[in-house]
Amino acid sequence: MVQYNYQAPWVPIFNNCVNGELTATDHKPPFTTFQLATIDKKSGYPKNRTLIYRGWLFNNKSSNVLIFTTDKRMEKYQELLLDDKIEAVFWFSHIRKQFRLRGVAKIIDNEHIPNIDLSHINGNNSTNNNDSSNKDSNIQNNSIQSSLLSPSHVDQKPQEDNQEQEDSHIDNVHNLIPPTNKEWEEELKRNWNDLSKTMKTSFRKPYPKSEMNDDNLKLISKIQRGVDGKKDDDGFKNFVVVGLFINYVDYFEQDKDKRFIYELNDELHWEEKEVCP
Repeated sequence: MVQYNYQAPWVPIFNNCVNGELTATDHKPPFTTFQLATIDKKSGYPKNRTLIYRGWLFNNKSSNVLIFTTDKRMEKYQELLLDDKIEAVFWFSHIRKQFRLRGVAKIIDNEHIPNIDLSHINGNNSTNNNDSSNKDSNIQNNSIQSSLLSPSHVDQKPQEDNQEQEDSHIDNVHNLIPPTNKEWEEELKRNWNDLSKTMKTSFRKPYPKSEMNDDNLKLISKIQRGVDGKKDDDGFKNFVVVGLFINYVDYFEQDKDKRFIYELNDELHWEEKEVCP
């Protein structure tokens, strides 16, 4: 039987670290930052930056997919279109613990949604949710094997103490689907609506790294004063959610001098081992 809410073994540990660090700092600041490294195909150099952790995909930690938000005009957006491999580092200085997370980053916006392959669950027929008419050939359209189900399926609970119902449930396993286009759209809007008014204005600013000329200075000033003539949602066209599909975790407890490795194998099962720090 498929486990509807299978949670990777590192997820509750990670969640406890996030909450522990926020408690230790009295929620000042009231958010968690991390470092994300991408690969710049054009220069050949890695690129690293500090981002704000925005929680879990579909607001469900059992998705095992961390998310952050960005502006599609940023360089990391273009980098992820060419190469989706990433590494993220969370260092919790007050509780002295560190996570290094490796995997692929999938873009969620008005042009892209993750192409989820459920063939390992549904049998030999690959299941995905990308429109076959999409002619965009960037790497973001490559399918990714994942047990990420449609939230409508995750919400379903198998009936207990009824063998007939349970047998029927097993038969329906082969009808499971990944998140639908509508559910991806709703997830994008959910994250947009969670932003503060100030954060939303940042998506209306001039193109990042464009020259600071008089026109851009004036526009920034108008935006800061709220007199640019635009509504809050005008920047939504530039808004992006990125999901981190993790396949390798290096967890270091500096306070205990212990280190653990979690790795997703070919059968999509997590293997855990303790290693020398």
